[in-house]
Amino acid sequence: MDILAAHRHGLIEQLDEEVSALAGRAGDHAQRAMVLHHLYDHSRGLFGWALAEARQELRIASGIAALGRGLERWGWLTGRSERAREALDSLAQALGRAGAARTAAGYRAYRLSGTAALRGEAEEQLSNELFAALDECHRARRLGVECAVDVGSALASEIERLCSDTSDRRAIDAAWLAIDSTALGRRARRLLGDQRLARMRERDERRSGASLEAELRNNPALPATFRANPAQHFYALQQVLRERRRQQWREECDREPDAFELAA
Repeated sequence: MDILAAHRHGLIEQLDEEVSALAGRAGDHAQRAMVLHHLYDHSRGLFGWALAEARQELRIASGIAALGRGLERWGWLTGRSERAREALDSLAQALGRAGAARTAAGYRAYRLSGTAALRGEAEEQLSNELFAALDECHRARRLGVECAVDVGSALASEIERLCSDTSDRRAIDAAWLAIDSTALGRRARRLLGDQRLARMRERDERRSGASLEAELRNNPALPATFRANPAQHFYALQQVLRERRRQQWREECDREPDAFELAA
């Protein structure tokens, strides 16, 4: 491996570590919403898919929380509250993991295509249509010019195609099967079912990006520091996650008996 190839390999490894950390765990819906908002903000509003996805993350978090509160209030009436709680946990995990995978795929594609040193890798790893749409998005962002409407639509459809391949549909279907067999099933479908989420997303598409972003930024489920300055909050989040990875690396080294000798 030559020096340039080794450098690119190192950049991709760093990117993949960052992507995984930013996408978070299943329950990190608010974190993903802020990461996705950053993509929308960084693209100067051209990456509308990211804003829609951020709002979807908050809807899912809100729906899961509402179901949990309902279960605490009246779950005992069913006589099977434990089974309902386990089913809700399974659904939350399945939807959360799917959201993390989608966020990771979208963020990675955006960063991969926008990093000059990784342009070759982006062309190899992304479909021609997705790479072309992202490339145009980055060009318009850098030049501060308008992007054709059809480019925005193509970007949304192509990134959605990429993300649809990341979801573990079997896990989601199994979780729905479990929750449908409990008293939570009907209410869960009203809050989090595919049809409900699709309708809400379609309704968002009829509204302006500025209106949707303002609504997202004012969402009380997100930290006050984000609402005050989203970009600053995102970069602080990146720093926290980097330090967390370094700390984990140090702890893993400490557990290795020969780590000190190797380091020396």
